[in-house]
Amino acid sequence: MTKESFYNFLDVTKEQWVEQVKKDLKGKDFKQTLINKVWNNVELLPFYCSEDIPNSIPAFRFHGEAKLPGISPRIWNNAVSFYPIDDKDCNKEILSVLQQGADAIIIHLRGTENLHEVLKGVMTEFIQLYFVPLSSPRIIFNQIMDWIESLHVKPGMLQGAIIWSPTSDLIKRNGDFQENIKLGVEMIKKLSAFRDFYPMTLDFSIYEDSGANGIQQSFLGLAEMVEMMDAFIKEAVSTAMLFENMAVFCSVGELFFPEIAKLKAIRILLQELAFNLGQEISSSSFHFIISSSTWSKSLIDQNSNLIRQTYEAMSAIFGGADTLWVRPALGEKASELEKRMARNVSNILKEESYLDKVMDPAAGSYYIDTLVENLRAKILEELWDFEENGGWLENFESRQIQEIVRKERSSIQESYLTHEKIKVGANKYEEKGGGAEKISFEKIVEESHELKPTRATYLLEKKTLNQS
Repeated sequence: MTKESFYNFLDVTKEQWVEQVKKDLKGKDFKQTLINKVWNNVELLPFYCSEDIPNSIPAFRFHGEAKLPGISPRIWNNAVSFYPIDDKDCNKEILSVLQQGADAIIIHLRGTENLHEVLKGVMTEFIQLYFVPLSSPRIIFNQIMDWIESLHVKPGMLQGAIIWSPTSDLIKRNGDFQENIKLGVEMIKKLSAFRDFYPMTLDFSIYEDSGANGIQQSFLGLAEMVEMMDAFIKEAVSTAMLFENMAVFCSVGELFFPEIAKLKAIRILLQELAFNLGQEISSSSFHFIISSSTWSKSLIDQNSNLIRQTYEAMSAIFGGADTLWVRPALGEKASELEKRMARNVSNILKEESYLDKVMDPAAGSYYIDTLVENLRAKILEELWDFEENGGWLENFESRQIQEIVRKERSSIQESYLTHEKIKVGANKYEEKGGGAEKISFEKIVEESHELKPTRATYLLEKKTLNQS
């Protein structure tokens, strides 16, 4: 950013600006009137100056140079998810969406699918391919390896990841941590030649989608990484090897600028984590899969969900998404129209809003740079305290992690039910006859080890939709 002055304005310090604002407030308290907190911890000031961040954060390079000439500097993939029931029908749908703007496929696997049929005619070398295990990870891994080996898939023909890790499997299935680590070692070894395919994924989205705030999501996800690093080192997998084989999966919620800052802070902290163990990793070496959140959506107002999907997608892009996954609010049960609209969000932001023309548009913002630094410091403080209290695995087994998330979740859900917080279309300015009455409310039941995706308006929906 240039320091040269092109205008004959006098320099004004932040202190002088604050004094002027206090005069304009005419006796109102500056702090109580204008200062808010994001995620209950980090102060948000009404304005920021260069004095707030003397050492500005350099612009990020989220990925390497484009392989083809003439491609825009900022590249991300547009992901669409599939839950195969009939393999042939799923294949037809995949081939169709690849002709309509999608260039990344996320397949949720139960272990019974025929991948030869599901991916028939799909040129995997030109897309990103992700697998999400819905059953035993061992079964899914063998299923994927059988497909790779039977087709003699070459390393350059497969890009993407398996969205699974030894720790996330504990939350979803209450699996065996040591067995999961051994499976992870096996996956790394068997897929070592596939440099652009990640056999594991560090999953921050579990916490976002189940109700944790941005700081909680970040330190809990980083604590997972610390736990896995310790376990894999004992199995002769180096820190460098682990980072090379680990993608990162995050969700973004409603707070536009804080979500951008959260994603940047996570990237910085992952770099610092590796550096502390002797590995220097560039910001462009990470592979970030970023999705819109389920937590921020509401079954009561589908139209507002589209708006939320759009600005969450913008946060994801500005925050460094390599793959953007805009999830329809109804997920697997979404209509064809909802799926198409979700898929087109990325296309519109790229082709009509030109967000692909600049690598890091948020770079140089005093506000965002200050927020990144403040979030980074707070996340690191929470992570340090968490490690002092036993670390991720011990707190998972004692169910303290679940308690942290559920306490935050309940507080927010109650605040929407009592109208302490406002969500447009859900508890304010509701659309009468908007179709919500046709949606059946499904109760979410968790076992002690689980953190299931839910919504901030869940209690409100329970009350409203049951009365419909």
